Amino acid sequence: MELATTVTPIDVAESSPVMDDESLSPLSLSFDELSSTLGGRGRAKLVWESLRQGVDPLDGFMDETTMIDSNSIDDKGHSNPPLLGQKAKNVYLSKFGGRIQDCVSSVSEVKISNDNTTKMLLHLHKDGLEVETVIIPWEDRQKSTLCISSQVGCRQGCTFCMTGRMGKLRSLSADEILSQVFHAVAATQSIDELYPIDNVVFMGMGEPADNVDAVLVVANALANSNQFQLAARRITISTVAPNPQTFAKLAQAPAVLAWSVHASQDELRQQLVPTTRNTMQELRRGLIEALQQRSRRLQSIMLEVTLLNGINDRIEDANHLADFCFPIIKEVPHTKLVINIIPWNDISATSGPAMGYQKPSEANVLAFQQQLVRRGLRCYVRTTRGDDSDAACGQLATKKSTKLP
Repeated sequence: MELATTVTPIDVAESSPVMDDESLSPLSLSFDELSSTLGGRGRAKLVWESLRQGVDPLDGFMDETTMIDSNSIDDKGHSNPPLLGQKAKNVYLSKFGGRIQDCVSSVSEVKISNDNTTKMLLHLHKDGLEVETVIIPWEDRQKSTLCISSQVGCRQGCTFCMTGRMGKLRSLSADEILSQVFHAVAATQSIDELYPIDNVVFMGMGEPADNVDAVLVVANALANSNQFQLAARRITISTVAPNPQTFAKLAQAPAVLAWSVHASQDELRQQLVPTTRNTMQELRRGLIEALQQRSRRLQSIMLEVTLLNGINDRIEDANHLADFCFPIIKEVPHTKLVINIIPWNDISATSGPAMGYQKPSEANVLAFQQQLVRRGLRCYVRTTRGDDSDAACGQLATKKSTKLP
C-alpha cells in the first residue's frame, strides 16, 4: 500500500545528519520561524502548501530538467504540490537534512478495519520506538477524524486501557506528533476509503498534560492559517487531569478541552485511574477556573466516561455524574457541556484488574444515557470504530502484525 504521493525524486545523502529535536523538520517551526530559516515567506508558503497535501517539500522541487504543471489535477481531484526551486531546496537541506520520512518518522504498518478505520504504526527515527495514530472516516459527512498520540505509552495507568498497561516510554517531540498528521494526510490522498481530515483529537497514546510544551506547539500549528489551517473548535485535547493545574496549562492551546472522568466518585475514580492524587472536586475546580478564562467559543467541555459492566454503569453512577456536572454549568454560564459515553473495548488482558472487566450491555448503556438526558444533560454514546483491528478507544499499543510491502 502506498502512503505518500510520489513526485520527482531527488538525491539525498543516504545518511542524513543528526539534527536537534527542535529542527528535525519544518513541521514544528512557527510560520515566522520557517520564513526566517528559509529566507522568505514565499518559500515557507510553498513548503506548507506541500505539507498540507501530505507531500514532503523535497519530493516536489524544480530544476532545469523538471517540468511539472503545479496546477494540474490528478484522478482523485488533488492538485500537484507547488515546487521549490533549487536554491530553496539547498537551504532546506542544510537546515533539516532530508525528508520527514527519513528524519522524523516513517510508516511501518497500516491496518484497515472493516469500517475503514485505519490504524498506522509509525517508526520514530530518533530511537526506533513506535507510535500509533488512527484515521476514522465518516461516511455521512465525507470527512475523517484523526486521533493522534502525544507519547509512546502512558504513565497514568488507567486499568482499562491498553496504552496505560505499557507504561510511559517517552514523550514525543512536536515534530513527531505533527508527523502523524503529515502521514495521515498522505494516507487520505492515496487510500480511496478515506476522506479529508477536518478534525484532530489528542486521544491516542499518552497523556497530553505530561507533554504540555510539545502539545501546545502542535495545537498552534494545527490551527495556524498558514500551516494546517484547522479551526480551533476542530481540535480536541483530552486529558485524564493528573492535577488541577492541568486544565489551565492545556487551555493555552487553540483547542477544545475534554476530560477523561470515567467516574465522579473519588473511590471509584481511584480504582479506574490509580494515579489520581486529587479529589474530583479539586479537579473540577481547576477545570472551572480554566474555562472561565477562555473565550466563549472555547468554553465547551467534553466529559468522557468509559463504561464498565457492573462497575460504573449503574443509574446511581449516572446520577452522581449529573450532580457532579451541574456546578460546571452554573459557574461557566456559556459552556456547552457534553458527556461522551464510551462502552469499554476489550483489551484481552491476561493480568491485572482488566482481566475481570466486561463490556456493558446495550441496555445499561442506553439506561445510563437516558438518565443523564433526563437530568437535563447533553449525552452521546461514542460509536465503536476499528475494534476489529485494535484501533478503538483504549486499544492502542505498539504491536505489529503484517508489515507494509
